[in-house]
Amino acid sequence: MIGRNATAVAADAAFVNAVASHTTSQVDCGGGGHPGSFVVPVSLALGEQYRRSGKEVLSAIVVGYEAAQRMDMAAAAALHSNGFRAVPAIGVFGAAASASVLSGLDTSQFANALNFAANMAGGFYGAFSDGTMEVDVQSGFAARAGVTAAALAGAGGETSPRTLDGAAGFFSTFARDRDYEVGALTAETTALGIHTAWSKPFSGCKANQETMLVIRALQPAGFPPSEIERVIVTRGWNDYDAPGIQAAPPYHNMVQALLSARFTSIAALLGKPVTDSRYFKESFGDPDVEEIAHKTTLLTAEAGGETVTVEVVLKNGQTHTLRSSDIPDTSWDVDLTSRFERLAAPRLQGATRSVLDLVAKLDSAPDIGALMQLVRA
Repeated sequence: MIGRNATAVAADAAFVNAVASHTTSQVDCGGGGHPGSFVVPVSLALGEQYRRSGKEVLSAIVVGYEAAQRMDMAAAAALHSNGFRAVPAIGVFGAAASASVLSGLDTSQFANALNFAANMAGGFYGAFSDGTMEVDVQSGFAARAGVTAAALAGAGGETSPRTLDGAAGFFSTFARDRDYEVGALTAETTALGIHTAWSKPFSGCKANQETMLVIRALQPAGFPPSEIERVIVTRGWNDYDAPGIQAAPPYHNMVQALLSARFTSIAALLGKPVTDSRYFKESFGDPDVEEIAHKTTLLTAEAGGETVTVEVVLKNGQTHTLRSSDIPDTSWDVDLTSRFERLAAPRLQGATRSVLDLVAKLDSAPDIGALMQLVRA
């Protein structure tokens, strides 16, 4: 178990590490919502159990991302419309695919593992509004389901060949009355799923990232709260399409603050340390942010409008308008090495640099166990 002086069986270790990886709200974004939070923990746990090489673990990670991306392409929009969250509903397939590779399953067993995973899929957005622990635990559910699915298939378990696309299968049930595309599972693509994933520059919900980026890119110094009269945030409807996003203060926990379009936008606007999840953990009740959040209006852009606009009306009568269209390059340089050092050093201490060095040459490591020893506190 990463960052702990303890071990556990693979399914339990994958569960614990998956939950922990989700808690910073800076996990990556891609197929299945946040694939790094379930694919990587499964790959490390089973890689250690079976003494796989670094190259084998990396291959399993790529396959896991691909499975999650394919399922995402096939049905993510339909599942979301029906109230299912991608992390537990699609994540089980990515986790099962990685587990299958490292467990040495053949093609038939691999298919059975994916079908077993389909029977363990689920999970909803309900906890977003309350900010309770389901949000993080769902990554653990996906990871554990993947390990279990591969174990069942490897032990000879059989499944219906119509589990996914049959009349009473996964797609027709979970995506009921919505469009889905089974052909996406085998369609030609221009890039691997892992190449489409990206890392959040800020702590916070994926839907809030562009707004925070616009603010920090165009107004890096921020505004003193005493100068702000009111704020108007306008963005696409899909950036409000989850419980908790439009919540007004007060916020009672870290998750509520991270999800809130008001809290994250104003925290960025006031120059708060929004790249550090510890700020949200310690300051979800920040009085400066709460004061301005009460003066903030959220608007939806006109149909087809994807531009983010933040209007800041100051008490002196001036108005500052920040638009995503004014940023020539909306990408944000994310220094993952520095982020890892900052987050890991308090627990791993002197081993932090050694972990980074080993990860940099992981494709030539003969046994993933050396890495797993380093990440134990």
